[in-house]
Amino acid sequence: MSLKGKGRRTVVVNNMKLLVGGVQLRDGVTTITDILGKMFVRAGLHILAMEKGYASTIYGAHQYDPVVVSDTPPLSWGDDHPDILVSLEFDTNPDVPVQPNRDTILRHGKNLTDNGVLLYDSTTSTVDTSDLEARGIKVFPLPARQIALRELKREVVKNTVVTGALLRLLEFDMDYQLFGQYLEERFSKRGREIVDLNLEAARRGRAVIEEVMKVHGWTTVGYRLEGRKVERPALLVNGNEAMSMGAILAGCRYYAAYPITPASSILEYMEAYLPKYGGRAIQGQNERESIRAAIGASVAGVRAAVGSSGPGISLKVEEFGTSGMTETPVVIINTQRAGPSTGMPTKSEQGDLTLAVVGGHGDIPRIVLAAGTVEECYTLAFEAFDLADKYQCPVFLLSDLALADGRKNLPEEFFTQNRRPVVRHGLLREADLRGDGYRRYAMTESGISPRSVPGTPGGIFKMTGSEHDEAGLVTTDPPKRKAMYEKRQRKMQTYLKEDVKPPQVFGTPDGVPLLVGWGSTKLAILDAQARLRAEGLETCAIHFTHLWPFPVHLVRPLLQRGSALIVIEGNYNGQLADLIQQECLLETKRILKYNGRPFYTSDVTGGVRQLLANGTRVVRVGERAPEVMLETVPEGD
Repeated sequence: MSLKGKGRRTVVVNNMKLLVGGVQLRDGVTTITDILGKMFVRAGLHILAMEKGYASTIYGAHQYDPVVVSDTPPLSWGDDHPDILVSLEFDTNPDVPVQPNRDTILRHGKNLTDNGVLLYDSTTSTVDTSDLEARGIKVFPLPARQIALRELKREVVKNTVVTGALLRLLEFDMDYQLFGQYLEERFSKRGREIVDLNLEAARRGRAVIEEVMKVHGWTTVGYRLEGRKVERPALLVNGNEAMSMGAILAGCRYYAAYPITPASSILEYMEAYLPKYGGRAIQGQNERESIRAAIGASVAGVRAAVGSSGPGISLKVEEFGTSGMTETPVVIINTQRAGPSTGMPTKSEQGDLTLAVVGGHGDIPRIVLAAGTVEECYTLAFEAFDLADKYQCPVFLLSDLALADGRKNLPEEFFTQNRRPVVRHGLLREADLRGDGYRRYAMTESGISPRSVPGTPGGIFKMTGSEHDEAGLVTTDPPKRKAMYEKRQRKMQTYLKEDVKPPQVFGTPDGVPLLVGWGSTKLAILDAQARLRAEGLETCAIHFTHLWPFPVHLVRPLLQRGSALIVIEGNYNGQLADLIQQECLLETKRILKYNGRPFYTSDVTGGVRQLLANGTRVVRVGERAPEVMLETVPEGD
């Protein structure tokens, strides 16, 4: 990032937050951000887009997509303050005092950075933006739909008009080299005239911007993007894509799921790519059928996974015990969303940690991992399948909606450098089964018994969800019950000795406040740590990826070193904080958010200051509930 300009307003170069909003499934919000994101990455810039807002209704609700663009990988998505706001709504409704079609301006205009930029579709009318202009915001009315319909006779190129306008505002790709390349790749098979039509639409958008700038005497809007030398090719991926890639490369060859937001795109990815690696993805008739199918595939010797979100995970609880009791490996991917019940299907939350740790009747041996970044969605997928295979138990891999839909550019070499070889654990072959009779649930010091695949000569065994002996035969004998229960739980002790990882530590914990988190709070916490340091308050950030069995021997000595233990998480009660208090017997303070939005950096910094200043135990952050709900501006999803 750099600042340029002498004798005139400083221009911010390669450091901005762009927010595009409009009507869902009509205005093509993500069409614009996807096009620009790919172009920015190809120009050597870095993208982070973790706040995508959309509704659970099919059509007509508000949708928005903020994108952070920078010279270097952004530390986080920052605060809810875009520098450039693009409103794609174009229609009017004269029957209400406040125009619902101006949702983007009404919702986000108040948060637009002073001296920022507003670009909106003025096809049917202009908007009173005097309040924004008083804050130095440059306003650009653009009749995009009118240009597309009346001048170019193709409404479908409306957003190309907007894209051309944005490229001019940002003084980026002025020769359309990158944009033209994108159009060629996407439309060349449909004929040259489609490519030329889109190029002309972009030029029309640029012309309007140049006319407005000329009228106002502006030479710049204060923001500019400049391409950088591309050192390494990169991919723009979201968390679900990264997790799917990791699962396939980790040896997953069977994936089962029932469609549910925000996990459905994993099923779609697996359906598209798993067959190319000799695997299969199925859509079950319901949630329970899906996990049963995955368990069945695992019994047959295939690395298998099932994916869902909160409501679907709740329906699978009985099968958690089936996996644990039969000692069958299965990876359970939970892309969390706001609950309980149906909750808010398209909003993010970290409300399922307790469910993953203790869900189900009886003491089920299980391992719980949680990704905090797009990168960890990829790397933890390898760990999840290895751990499930080794410890023959359910392994929960948690993410959330912010991560599932959040996009980030990663160098291609990241995926090769962090790829792990597939090593199968404990699977016996025919040669291993010669001699004494095979006992599927044989007592071992580690608790891990040898597995065989059905059909392997000499490897016959019985599998049941009832308590059983070493051969798998049902038993209620107290000594055998006690021995088998302890054998299964010994696997978790072995895990704590051999494979658990301590939390990641950023900074020195001695005598300073500890900012503790898990999942997608990671980036907001790290950004907050940097801000607090700049203000003179030193803190240490601690991020958990391995959450259960809880590594008390690694965590308690670490957390005891801080002056205050502040846990930041996206749920109402503080589920990780409860877990720390339960396991480590340490008092925690909590910063909690549960309004469906991700943590912003200011949520964390403000919460920390408040906790340290007044000695309270809990700070709840997020927008306050309005005293009166405006029916003309529904909150929507």
